[in-house]
Amino acid sequence: MAQIIKIGNSQGIRIPKPIVELANLAGKELEFVVLGEGLLITAVKKPRAAWQIDNELMGLEIQWKW
Repeated sequence: MAQIIKIGNSQGIRIPKPIVELANLAGKELEFVVLGEGLLITAVKKPRAAWQIDNELMGLEIQWKW
């Protein structure tokens, strides 16, 4: 069970290690979404920054033929 604890002038969530490992959240930046009276915690998904660079290097060009 997670617990809300006091951290300075703020509050934090203490999540048990087995839950962190099960959800694969260790060392990741987290995103919080309020859903009704609950809270959804997920790892922030960052798009692959190299995609744009890869496309530029390959000189990809898309042509539509009808």
